Amino acid sequence: MIFSYDVWPGGHNIASSPLIWRRIFDTWDGAVGMNYDPSHLFWQMIDQARFIREFGPYMLHVHAKDLMIDHDGLYERGILSAGIGWQVPRMPGLGEVDWSALFSGLYKAGYDRPVIIEHEDRRFEGSDENVKRGFLLARDVLAPLVK
Repeated sequence: MIFSYDVWPGGHNIASSPLIWRRIFDTWDGAVGMNYDPSHLFWQMIDQARFIREFGPYMLHVHAKDLMIDHDGLYERGILSAGIGWQVPRMPGLGEVDWSALFSGLYKAGYDRPVIIEHEDRRFEGSDENVKRGFLLARDVLAPLVK
């Protein structure tokens, strides 16, 4: 993650771009791995397919979380707000991540580990029924892609 409530935006995580990831992997010579959350790269406008091609071998864990850009919020706050007020977490299939292309890249990169649904979609909160509905929706969207 790139933040906690006491340090938003920015946080204490310096591992936030390909330039830095390369340096970490070069320095630690394969002794560390990566958690890939496509929603984080999406709002940073980092090319997902290129990222998977380059960093796929370092992935140890993948989150399935989608993201929608609130373009009015982006207009009001600008890109330098680090997503405050314009990035909207969504369940897979309800945002702008291309899940078919993402899984195609993961398979090409040889990723064969867990893909965990990360539930941060506020439209599916407030009751156990809503949370379960969100997970079921995500499962149904991702099921054809997971073999």
